[in-house]
Amino acid sequence: MTALTVGVTTAKNSACKRGVATNIAASLARRSAVSARVCVVDADPLVLDVSTRLAVGGPVIEDFARPNPPAVSKLARVGSPPMTVLPCGGGPVARVHLAAEAALRGLRDAFDLVVCDLPGGPSGPGLVLGARLELLDWLVLAVTPEPLAAAATSHFLELFETARDRGDLGDVQLAVVCTGDESSTVLSLSEVEAILEVAVAGRVPQLWGRAEPNRGFGAALAIPELDDAVYDLFAAFRGGREHQRRLLSL
Repeated sequence: MTALTVGVTTAKNSACKRGVATNIAASLARRSAVSARVCVVDADPLVLDVSTRLAVGGPVIEDFARPNPPAVSKLARVGSPPMTVLPCGGGPVARVHLAAEAALRGLRDAFDLVVCDLPGGPSGPGLVLGARLELLDWLVLAVTPEPLAAAATSHFLELFETARDRGDLGDVQLAVVCTGDESSTVLSLSEVEAILEVAVAGRVPQLWGRAEPNRGFGAALAIPELDDAVYDLFAAFRGGREHQRRLLSL
């Protein structure tokens, strides 16, 4: 069985994507019944959020662009929660673009779940995957409940639908989630849904105020509210009927 492969992005570069991919992977890695083998990939050389949060040594994603890519068994691991990390060296976006397909091929065979942090903005996933979004099973589009972020997300959805109509996306499914810190309360969940005209799968909070989440894991990766939101989202990916109806409403 190949891994479930999930990409995480935002429609607005400054929207609160920081750590969402890391938080999703960490929450699921804590619950071994969900997935015994989790890998989180930093495919965003513009921000390096995963690499900053999970400071590890070893191969980076750019290494997979070389003629002799590293063995998956050589990738770095963290122990709490236990998961594998493929950081980014912070080189040119083009280098990560060349490495992404080769890396994902190997990771999909070695893990149960692969979560990729992708650049934000309308062309964010394309900076890394190009026209190969079919490498993903799901693309998670995170939006903060604020008017500008919601407007940018609405535009992203239009571009996504156009690309899907052209047949450029393969079978990748799109899930919209709300994120943001404890002060991101300008819009309610229902107001965000009204602007986007699609169902929002739920909220994966950042909760920045709990610790210094850019320095290792910190309290931001060990709170029940986050775990509950991620488990619910993951259940939708795995095929819960009610969640599937909501997520596939595009």
